[in-house]
Amino acid sequence: MSSCLVLGYDRTDSARLAARWAVKQLLPEGKLVIVHSCRPLHAPPLAFSSAEERQRFGRAMVDELLLEGEDSLFDVDVEVEVVDSDPVSALTDAAERHDAEAIVVGSERHSRLHTAIGTVTVELLKTSPVPVVVVPLTADVAKA
Repeated sequence: MSSCLVLGYDRTDSARLAARWAVKQLLPEGKLVIVHSCRPLHAPPLAFSSAEERQRFGRAMVDELLLEGEDSLFDVDVEVEVVDSDPVSALTDAAERHDAEAIVVGSERHSRLHTAIGTVTVELLKTSPVPVVVVPLTADVAKA
């Protein structure tokens, strides 16, 4: 049985680094489920965009990763989910549905207000049904 990881992707440098780390863990065969959430964690969706527009934009972001990212992304089975829900729900739901071994996210610096309200990583650590791997921007993926 091959392993499966769920990756939270939001187009940040840390998310790209987390994708490279996840692929390295899955080689030579494994499944990477890339999840992009169209909504912020503690806010409603943007009023000036429809769910369909958010879906198209999210899919374009993930397509960009696949086209411009590491060639190693093509060495694993990749599935993409663009979900119109908050990121914590999207990632935990995907982890359960795909029987994932872990959820992988990148780590960004946040303002004090953002940290006080709560970040996706903190909420995942509280609610995830599987381990959560946080890949810092300073990670040397080549050594992972």
